Amino acid sequence: MSVISGIRDSSGQDSFDAHQYLQYLRRRWKFIFIVCVAAGAAALIVSLLLPKQYTATASILIDSPAGNDPRSSTAVSPIYLESLRTYELFASSDTLFSRALDKFHLRDAQSSSTLESLKRRLLKVTKLRDTKVLQISATLRDPKEAQALAQFLAQETVNLSREANRAGDQELLDDAQRQSDEAQKRLEQMQTAWSDFNLRQPLEPLRAEMDTLIGLRDRVRKDLLDSRAELAEFTGRAADERTAGVRARVESLEKQDIEISRQIETKAALISRRTARSEELQQQLRTAMGFYDAAGARLRDLRASAGLRGERLRVIDPGVVPERPSFPNIPLNAALALAVALAGCITYLTLTFRPMER
Repeated sequence: MSVISGIRDSSGQDSFDAHQYLQYLRRRWKFIFIVCVAAGAAALIVSLLLPKQYTATASILIDSPAGNDPRSSTAVSPIYLESLRTYELFASSDTLFSRALDKFHLRDAQSSSTLESLKRRLLKVTKLRDTKVLQISATLRDPKEAQALAQFLAQETVNLSREANRAGDQELLDDAQRQSDEAQKRLEQMQTAWSDFNLRQPLEPLRAEMDTLIGLRDRVRKDLLDSRAELAEFTGRAADERTAGVRARVESLEKQDIEISRQIETKAALISRRTARSEELQQQLRTAMGFYDAAGARLRDLRASAGLRGERLRVIDPGVVPERPSFPNIPLNAALALAVALAGCITYLTLTFRPMER
């Protein structure tokens, strides 16, 4: 059976008379009025009896890294803006909120509440969509304390971000300093090895000796050539005692040539080995110097750009002491009570409506 009872027309089906229904509601306007007034009054009384809560909001601006190209500041991508939501974790961290509770003695006043429930009730952190603004809202019964809490959390969020950036920069600087120290140590080792090599195995005296031996061999070979020519002249004529002397000199010069050639080969091999070692040490020295210069340049660049790579946070609005409570919202509560009461009255009267037969 239908909830709203109607009358039957000539065909035997129920019919709803809107005119009778409106007249029915009109006759009971006092009932509707009394119920709505009572609901509004009850909502007003309850709202006035509830403890007032005040919400203070502090705003933080997230600036782009100072090391970026300033021309790119006008072309910030939505992905970059969305990535800035990670700074909500800085402001809503349990460690920071716990410090705030201890500073303002909020845990003592609400010792039965857990840290998580207090944070859900007292703190709200939001990065405004498509902006670089982070808002921190604190809700407390004392408006001055709410503003102080919001300002404290905003300032500590800025400090926490700076400490994180400083720690990251310091880690990079420490690594660059370590590489620079290692490169300097390697360079000093190679410089020492190069100095010891030049001191213990110099090439210039050896080359001078080589030049002397080559000159001596050239003179010996010239004398040997002259002696052989002289011996050939003596051979063509009658042999005498001078032939034996020239032949002995030729044999002596040949022995000197062989000995000097052997010494030259020995010196040449030694010079070759020392030259190869010298070139190897020079290459290692140049490589070590290149590493040292690169490590020093990286260290200087990191020191110059320290603090310029990460985003910079600054408090642009510490918030003001709120003058109007954020809870309870008396006009909203009264309006909701009136709406619910009116809907309830209409529903009740509709359920009890009985149309008269024609």
